[in-house]
Amino acid sequence: MRPISVHVDDEDYRHLKALADRSGRPVAELIRDAMAEYLAHREGGGSLLEIEPHSSGALLRPWNREELFDEMLDP
Repeated sequence: MRPISVHVDDEDYRHLKALADRSGRPVAELIRDAMAEYLAHREGGGSLLEIEPHSSGALLRPWNREELFDEMLDP
């Protein structure tokens, strides 16, 4: 592996650190996994719709595709 330096926003790092602590994995491992996933989808020309969502807790109610797009595109 080749070491690299990445500058991140303090708030983003706090979120990454909390996620790493909850999952019992180092922050560097989370970043490597995210980079690998990005490259796999980028090189494959995949769609954002093909990326598995990350769990952020229990759903309050199910969303359909139209509601999700409306939420994402609402100014």
